[in-house]
Amino acid sequence: MFRRSFLRTLSAGAAAGTVFGALRPAAAAAGPPSSEGVLNPVVAGLDLRDIEVVDSHMHALVRSPISVAYDKQAKAFSEAFAQPGEFPGRAELLAKMKEGFAEGIWDQPRRIGYFNYVARTYGVPATFEGFDSVVVKHIGSDADFTAYIGSILDREKIRTVVLQSEEPDPKVPPKTAIPQNRFVWTWPFAQTFLPSWAAKNHTTTLQDVVALLDRTLENAVASGCRGFKNVSAYYRPFDLAHVTKSEAEAALKALLAATPVRTNTWDVPVYSQPSLNAALKTYQDYLFKHVYVRAGELERPVIVHTAVALHPGLRPDFNNPLPFYEIFRDADIQKAGTRFVLIHTGYPSHQIVASMIGQFPNVYTDVSFFSKYPGVLEETYRALLALAPAEKIMHGSDANTVPEEIGYCCWNSRAVLAKVLSDYRTYYGWTAEDITRAANNVLHGTARKLFGISG
Repeated sequence: MFRRSFLRTLSAGAAAGTVFGALRPAAAAAGPPSSEGVLNPVVAGLDLRDIEVVDSHMHALVRSPISVAYDKQAKAFSEAFAQPGEFPGRAELLAKMKEGFAEGIWDQPRRIGYFNYVARTYGVPATFEGFDSVVVKHIGSDADFTAYIGSILDREKIRTVVLQSEEPDPKVPPKTAIPQNRFVWTWPFAQTFLPSWAAKNHTTTLQDVVALLDRTLENAVASGCRGFKNVSAYYRPFDLAHVTKSEAEAALKALLAATPVRTNTWDVPVYSQPSLNAALKTYQDYLFKHVYVRAGELERPVIVHTAVALHPGLRPDFNNPLPFYEIFRDADIQKAGTRFVLIHTGYPSHQIVASMIGQFPNVYTDVSFFSKYPGVLEETYRALLALAPAEKIMHGSDANTVPEEIGYCCWNSRAVLAKVLSDYRTYYGWTAEDITRAANNVLHGTARKLFGISG
């Protein structure tokens, strides 16, 4: 059931308001009164609306109504959750799963606040129909879509976004409708760890694989890449065994001679023999260590997915950040000076990530994805700021559907951060100068430094 009757009962609120520098003085924070229940970026006179924002992590945006985007998301979740392979009744099972996932997606807490944000901003009903009526006006052409994205960035004073590229070749900057002067980009290296990538590129020895991997990373940097993304938490834990060159070479040889029974959603091969699955981990462990070192030498951070929520393919054991204690202590990685960004706060292990970014000078985090959930955002901002400098924390959206998501996450981040920092000023002995410095770092300063963003 789509629960559209439920969506139509949501009410619209008042209009939303949204550059760089100091906090807006309390006297200038007046503006129109907020409707009841609206998350407000002005808390106890603390106003963050004039601080420019950098969005530290997002994905490609889609040119479609929100209803279509959510429908596709429900379908993707169903396929990720179902047992792999063909079997009798699979189509019927997927249809039932899609119905259940759709209901869960559309009734998420993040969706309720999101639709009310759009309703307040554009004066439309907080329904799928109201939301779609806004989006469809701006997706008729590439130029319209680019102008639409730019208008949202301008409205919320988002100067730059860090976009994860979807291009298989890192020599090719991402194709995007985001205005060219408003984004930098990162590149996920997961495909380079597949035996099929080695075979496709006619590399049959470990030496050749490593040489090609190095050239690939160097080409990415030469093309403007600002960081390398590790998405392994979708299919394996973070721990790395100590692997010698000879062990990795033997593992690669065995994998190139084998045929997997299937591949998972991330194209990672699955073998019938346990020894081959073990060989795959051995081979990948060796390459992970190599990339972590090489990224430091190339002065590019490693961005790591660390969180569990919404997507049914994510598991707490795969996202457990504890194995990174050994990785951070690795002598070769320390020598390379590699910086790590444990994105999405590590939730539900955000206290561990908060400890890590307070312990290690080369470890950072962002609040991307959870900026869609104001209740969790407050919890994570409090945990992170309680233990670590604001210079280690970044705002982010993890936007991956329609452009309004970028604006909604920014609105939430300003409002929740204002609420948390007002407590620091009122109860924890912080001065106005302390608050200003922290807000500027979280909303743009940390990301500018980490990703080399100027202006």
